[in-house]
Amino acid sequence: MSTPVVIHKTVGGEQIASIKTIIQKRAEILPLFDPLRQACQDAICGPAMVILYYGSVKEGLLVEAAYPVSRPMENGEVHTRTLEPRKAWTLIHAGPHETMRETTMKIFEYVTAHAGTIGGGTREVYLELDPAHPEANRTEVQVLDHEWDARLGQGVEEILGPEARQQVMVGIESITVESSAEMYREWIHAAMGRIDELTSDPEKKFKIVSCCAHVFPQYRIDHLRKIYKQRHEIDDVLREMYQDPDWYEDPVRKGNQLHMRKVPFDAEGYKKATTPVEKRQAYCHCAFVRPYLTESPAKISSTFCWCGAGWYRRLWEGVLELPVKLEHVNTLVRGNDFCDLIITLPISADGEFSPQMARGEK
Repeated sequence: MSTPVVIHKTVGGEQIASIKTIIQKRAEILPLFDPLRQACQDAICGPAMVILYYGSVKEGLLVEAAYPVSRPMENGEVHTRTLEPRKAWTLIHAGPHETMRETTMKIFEYVTAHAGTIGGGTREVYLELDPAHPEANRTEVQVLDHEWDARLGQGVEEILGPEARQQVMVGIESITVESSAEMYREWIHAAMGRIDELTSDPEKKFKIVSCCAHVFPQYRIDHLRKIYKQRHEIDDVLREMYQDPDWYEDPVRKGNQLHMRKVPFDAEGYKKATTPVEKRQAYCHCAFVRPYLTESPAKISSTFCWCGAGWYRRLWEGVLELPVKLEHVNTLVRGNDFCDLIITLPISADGEFSPQMARGEK
């Protein structure tokens, strides 16, 4: 029996009819296809699928169960849209859905060892679906490609122009999805150096590299935006954020500025670390940066840290629908023991607000 191979390809692009909802366990996915089949009937023109939106909700999992359809279907909770075409790493899972995570982790392990980034969710296409005989199931697991370097190239061109893009992106053509992670990291390291040579303006660097950040879950942004639009009080948004500190990291407002300190990526590893290197590497959220943290300051340019800042840029610009400014105060790359930043919001706000004040402690 041959070993399944991870394949990188373009997926999606078709018209789908879907139901989006929050579930608590995997067993709740298959029953979602019953109302979909009843609503779509002879319009169904492909296998059932589900899109998994990890991180979108505090409890449970946001999912979108869908069928490709030959014509638009709108019926109560059933809606039609075009599934975004995306590049993805794919692998065939054979057998029960309860063991799907094992196949997904194989893709993650493959990407970690090669030149690539993951971002945008996971899709499962049920090529063969037999609830009565789950051992006969065949599922294509699709882990979406974040396309980090493509985003960088776009950011450089938008801010510095097409000629600068050519200079920064030199050498990327020799890197494929089968190249090593080390080769990709070294290319990124060199690309940051080329950006530093082209501009010393931190605002331009921010606009370029923040485009590469992982995409903040749209469901969360939409939820917070609704809260903000009710009264246009930023503290209402912060109060909601304080209910989920693992995601929002308890920002403290001072006037129209938010003061943020990142929590350790590996909290247990950070707690158990016995050396400064172990502590830095457990703290850092970025797999591209961690290998450079054996030295302090790190060899990689701190320009790269604008990528992580882009996570907060996407969140707050999505909530306010206005541009925000970010400033790094401390970063591991510069030799500090932690990472924190200040986000300046384009609003008028007096006084202060903190998690302690939200709880009525002061």
